[in-house]
Amino acid sequence: MFTEINYFYTSLKDWQKAMMFSFISYSIILFGLIVAITFILKDFKFLLVLGLSFVYMGTVIVMMFILIRIFKKRLIER
Repeated sequence: MFTEINYFYTSLKDWQKAMMFSFISYSIILFGLIVAITFILKDFKFLLVLGLSFVYMGTVIVMMFILIRIFKKRLIER
C-alpha cells in the first residue's frame, strides 16, 4: 500500500503537490471552524455545519479549478 502511495506522490508535478497540500490545509481550517462553531453554540447544528461546509468547500474547489487553469497555461508557455 505504501508503494502505491509513494508512486502516486512521486508521479505528481510540483505544482500539483502544492495544490494537494493546499486542499488538505483548507480542509483542516474547515474542521477547526466547525469545532469552534460547535463549542461557541454549545450544540452541533447540522444544517449550519452543512451550509458552512458547502459554501466553504465550494469556494475552495472553484478557486482550485481557476488556479489549475492558470498553472497549466503559465507552465506550458514556458
